[in-house]
Amino acid sequence: MNRFATWRTFVGYRYLQRDAVIDAFTDQDYHLGGTDAKGYYPRFRLQLYEADLMRVRYMAFDAIDGPPLAIDTWQLDVNARF
Repeated sequence: MNRFATWRTFVGYRYLQRDAVIDAFTDQDYHLGGTDAKGYYPRFRLQLYEADLMRVRYMAFDAIDGPPLAIDTWQLDVNARF
């Protein structure tokens, strides 16, 4: 992806039960680094110029068991190479 206005998109779904993984080894962006959550995470990537790149990620996760807990996270990355 090094041409102007090229883009890429991705959608994923994750279901991670409470005792499936030790909390120390989970992704820190996924449900604030914990387990016992399910949800989806779409991603969008856009090449602005030859050396500039923008990425947007949205993550929406809900607790599987226990009290209701929903965590929604937006992330925006802009990379420039010069």
